[in-house]
Amino acid sequence: MKKIYKTNATPLYSYSNQHRLVFGMNKKKRVTARAAKAEKLRYAAVVIHYGEIGVKGKNRGRFVSRLYRNIEASISGEKYESLENSYDRIILHLAEDSDLESIANRLKHVFGIAWFAPALMVKNDRKEIIKTAIQLSKASNLGAVKVVPHRSDKSLGFTSHELVRDFIEAAKRAGVVADKDAPHSILINVSRNGTFINLDKIKGLGGLPVGSSGKAVVLMSGGIDSPVAAYFAMKRGLEPVFLHVHAFSDPNEAIASEKIKGLVSVLAEYAAIPKGGRPRVYYVPGHIFLSYASQERTRYELVLFKKFLYRIAEKIARIEGAGAIVTGDSLGQVASQTLTNLASSSNGIKTLLLRPLIGFDKNEIVEFAKKIGTYELSLMPYRDVCSISSRNPKTSSDPKVIDQIYKRAILKKAESETMRRVAIA
Repeated sequence: MKKIYKTNATPLYSYSNQHRLVFGMNKKKRVTARAAKAEKLRYAAVVIHYGEIGVKGKNRGRFVSRLYRNIEASISGEKYESLENSYDRIILHLAEDSDLESIANRLKHVFGIAWFAPALMVKNDRKEIIKTAIQLSKASNLGAVKVVPHRSDKSLGFTSHELVRDFIEAAKRAGVVADKDAPHSILINVSRNGTFINLDKIKGLGGLPVGSSGKAVVLMSGGIDSPVAAYFAMKRGLEPVFLHVHAFSDPNEAIASEKIKGLVSVLAEYAAIPKGGRPRVYYVPGHIFLSYASQERTRYELVLFKKFLYRIAEKIARIEGAGAIVTGDSLGQVASQTLTNLASSSNGIKTLLLRPLIGFDKNEIVEFAKKIGTYELSLMPYRDVCSISSRNPKTSSDPKVIDQIYKRAILKKAESETMRRVAIA
């Protein structure tokens, strides 16, 4: 660590090579925001703001508490001083040896965060606020900047307008270009406990904190669609428990599969699970269904399998206390996903069925899979029961007919046998 830089207000700490962060997604011009050695500035905190959950009325406290716990779980193993729930934001106070880049990467995977930014912190002194804002502007080498003040504490003896005026006058003296139309901002947030000064916001995932909407059983085939469906379920606050149907006689082969382990590990990064943890996975053998279903020569194999899958998921949902089943269905994408076949396969299922991808086309799903990091894993070769083939599958069905075939094939007995052989990992 370098020498501490002192001011008349609170110390701005010192510059550390760890406290660097890349802002922006434009690969052609990636702006590195870091305190300059000459100024000896160091970010003291990361200010974390939430969006949607801030307007939850009387339920807001419950959502914020869940977000706080999820952030705490996501940054487990990182070095920091403390995590503070402060009125309309959450403040992560950094330690001298905090790895800001690693912390930021984790925060980017937390649902419920609207945006966050590393910040300097000073006392609520008008001169010190402007002085530090100018120092940060010069140190970051961003060129023209605009100042955006916000006062959470209205009791102070100066206004936001006065802060803007003071910054413009100081910028002229310091050779900093202040322009209200500049692409980069210096954000000044005056709160009761001090003033936070930071550069451009880093966009979060938004949505609701995982777990705030309850728990869901997510059908995980290993294909492209189901991991993306899991992602969107988590974005709406659902905690995932995965159900995977495998084609192995020994469940340990499925559990050892690099593909399924890899997909679950990637999704765990969004599930607010402490470092090294992972969501629970139910490994369900598929050969029992195939054995019973083969007794019926029918073009409804896909619909029967989906119905079987939903019924197994419903049993697991009861065990887990889950309120929903999440699938990767996209309307009309394949034969089992036509309107009538979806109705037939879900007939009699009492647990809420959620289909986050129902209006997505395949290209959109592929793009999201690439974005969240599951696409390449989904392409890995694997013995997938969910890819049951039918030479000429029916694209239309009657729920009553499907129920009759299901009963005739004694598939309820297959359910019981299957549940006895489920493995959990």
